[in-house]
Amino acid sequence: MRKLSDLLYGRGALKFETNESFQLLFQCWSLVGIKPLKLYRLRGMLHMCCCWFLLLLCPFTFFMGYLHTLETEPITIQLSILQAIFNILGLPMKAIVITILLTHLRSAETIFSRLDARYQSIASREQIKNCVIISTRLLSSVIFVFHFYGSATYLQALLTNGYPLNTWLPFTDYIPQPTIRYWAHFIFEVFHLIFLLTVQATMDAFPAVYIRNLRTHLNLLTERVSHLGENAELTEEEHFEELVDCIVTHQELLEAKNIVESVCSITLFIQFVIVAVALCVSMLNFFVFADRQQQVVTVTYYLGVMLQIMPTCYQASMIEADSAKLPDAIFHCNWLAMDKRCRKLIIYFIHRAQEDITFVALKLFNINLTTNLSIVKFAFSLYTWMSNMGFGQNLKDLLE
Repeated sequence: MRKLSDLLYGRGALKFETNESFQLLFQCWSLVGIKPLKLYRLRGMLHMCCCWFLLLLCPFTFFMGYLHTLETEPITIQLSILQAIFNILGLPMKAIVITILLTHLRSAETIFSRLDARYQSIASREQIKNCVIISTRLLSSVIFVFHFYGSATYLQALLTNGYPLNTWLPFTDYIPQPTIRYWAHFIFEVFHLIFLLTVQATMDAFPAVYIRNLRTHLNLLTERVSHLGENAELTEEEHFEELVDCIVTHQELLEAKNIVESVCSITLFIQFVIVAVALCVSMLNFFVFADRQQQVVTVTYYLGVMLQIMPTCYQASMIEADSAKLPDAIFHCNWLAMDKRCRKLIIYFIHRAQEDITFVALKLFNINLTTNLSIVKFAFSLYTWMSNMGFGQNLKDLLE
């Protein structure tokens, strides 16, 4: 197992393997209890129990804290907490899905190992190495941005003598001494938020990491197919075996894609719904209730919500574009130099490769940048409708 710095900068004498792209992901999942640290060990079980307690506790504490703010905080603070509650409600659901399907997701590693074994040239191994570096940096960047937002939340709460999350904690809120009660509540919320942000970042970024690796092997296959029939030193039988191996590689890629899609389609469907609702609440808060300082906080949260789906939608759109290049590469290979048997097989290969590789969330929404834009447009359309109906202004007048 390589060090994180080696994965980030591509250092190390040994060849990089595709499965190393997921090393940081599974380390984070072990840290937050999604993946056991060590099976059948007491400390590992206690660690998982504590993590799941914190994860399942968060919807209850956030909702109770929100009910408490209805009497003590202005409407803009209430909406800020409400938009965070939608994200929190989806977090345990996504974690449960990943925990149940984790073994199924990891079955893709065997396929990636077989795909790696086919590419031993320096150029091919360099592409795999670059994919590992990009995947690790992608996940690290998402985690950093999420925790940077969390740090701003801690600092703002500290300067205003408030709490980062305004949650309800019965085991600290009933401490009689005010100073001890405040710091106990504050410290617990800081650690709880660090935990929740780590879970959220990994849940949102893991589809993008897997799709990026699928793209790399799809591009390697496209490049390999484009050179079919060019090596005059190979016999007709060797040309046929090379073509068959390319078809098998394509089938294995589709198999790995189906494994990844079966897991991420559920989590992304949940996230799409959450993002759409959270964006509506954010814009209602921004345009109607928030003052200048709260508008800055709302915009920051808005960008963070968009970051939750943007990397995956981008990678899914790019793999659609990459898959469209494969039939062209097959058609432009040197099939004239092959025998009749290879030409018939090439026709079959072109027919199979013409189907684009697309990801779908629960067979309802295509996962791509078009859907990402549609969610933003939906949020603006819903806000425009509420504005035209006077919902926001009427609510503001009622509350004031």
